[in-house]
Amino acid sequence: MNKILYILFVCTVLPLFSKAQGYTMDLPRLKTFPPYQIDQKKRSFVVSWEARDNSVARSVIAYVGLERTVEQDGVQNVLETTLKGDTTLSGNACKSLGINAFVHDYMTGQGWYMRMGQVSAKGLVFKPDASLPQDWAPVLMSPVFDASRDGGKFTIRFTATVVDCKPGESVTLVVRHWADRRGTAMEEKVVELIADGKAHEYLVECSRGMNNENVSIQAGVTGSTVLLSGDIEIEQRLEKGDRVWHSVALTQMNRPAGADFTKINELGIKVDTMEVTASFGASNVLDYKEHRRKGWRLFYTLFQMITAEDGVSTRASLYSDPVYFEE
Repeated sequence: MNKILYILFVCTVLPLFSKAQGYTMDLPRLKTFPPYQIDQKKRSFVVSWEARDNSVARSVIAYVGLERTVEQDGVQNVLETTLKGDTTLSGNACKSLGINAFVHDYMTGQGWYMRMGQVSAKGLVFKPDASLPQDWAPVLMSPVFDASRDGGKFTIRFTATVVDCKPGESVTLVVRHWADRRGTAMEEKVVELIADGKAHEYLVECSRGMNNENVSIQAGVTGSTVLLSGDIEIEQRLEKGDRVWHSVALTQMNRPAGADFTKINELGIKVDTMEVTASFGASNVLDYKEHRRKGWRLFYTLFQMITAEDGVSTRASLYSDPVYFEE
């Protein structure tokens, strides 16, 4: 398959301001400490933070991420991956990925996953099941990443091929982005694809980016088959010294009211602890030395949530300051 370097901007901005899962961000950041009991083979480690009030039910989410410091001004990638496909397949053969699957085995990046998707030797395949509602159309989800620079403006580049469609049908992909666990408006754009059986590169311009963005690419219509191949690049104008990061794994722990999991750490501070297991992540997800050779620093950050006094809404904190594995 030859990649055609033709960028077509055919996005239609829909007046859709759907709310992402909303939180009141008024809890204090958790004060975190260096990870310990790191087991790269089991992809697990223990995090700790200064103990909090245990009279309420509390959820703590640990994000494992990679970060780098920008070395020069200019437009550059804040998140990128290259789709490799499944080399055990041949021709146009496809393999189902099931309801949900992390897809690091089929690309160079980590932290991406796909729902109701397929994989071929050439890349990831969107083939909607006509018997299922549109909400269950195949979708590729990015890791959480920082898109807060340049006033929140960023672009998404990807390469797609319409492999099969009904005669005369308009084939589309729906690109969305929103702030992870924030009540900010979702931005949705519909990309109309060129249905000639060839690969084309598409550019989607986005706005209102925040420091905890998610991006999804979803099949827009049933009865068509679309292949994603080559590179997916998310670009933004950055300045020297900016911090760029994205997640590669996460774990959530729920603690009921009254549960006491505290201990005294080596500094004499009363802390709560949680084992983080990234078993769904890539085999090298905790290999901080390998990440460092590629220009990245491995870290974790925590996010806490409790049910608000009204019993319905949720109160949450901002991310804790990052704690690095090599320090």
